[in-house]
Amino acid sequence: MARQFFISVLVAALASVPAVAAAQQGVPDQYAGNWVCQTFQPGYNIQPPNADLSQPMTNKLTTPSSVAVLKFSIGTDGTYEAPNTKGRYAFDPETKAITWLDGLHHQSFTKTQVGKRQNGAPKMGFVSNKRYYGCFLSKPRP
Repeated sequence: MARQFFISVLVAALASVPAVAAAQQGVPDQYAGNWVCQTFQPGYNIQPPNADLSQPMTNKLTTPSSVAVLKFSIGTDGTYEAPNTKGRYAFDPETKAITWLDGLHHQSFTKTQVGKRQNGAPKMGFVSNKRYYGCFLSKPRP
């Protein structure tokens, strides 16, 4: 009885290997290379140190808005590399979604999708720290 159970578990595990391998393939050649991603960050309203707190809206300063930039490269072999981390990812060719399997991207990037712009250039987008980042391919990998 125990032998039949272990054989059935082994057969089920072997049957699922092709599906797992297909889900963990890298991106197509057109998406491999160095990506530059950016998001807009609005300014903040702050009160200067000498402000009259009895009238909070009269004395305020606004910091300028800025753009946050992230850079990393992804390969067709299912690996990625950034200045501060390395890791692996899985690409789903049907949904064109990337799942970050480990490294810092796994902890902070969600909803990653690749696609094409209106002019045919590759694009990528993801959410990190509740902000959407839009990406462009700066240098395709040779």
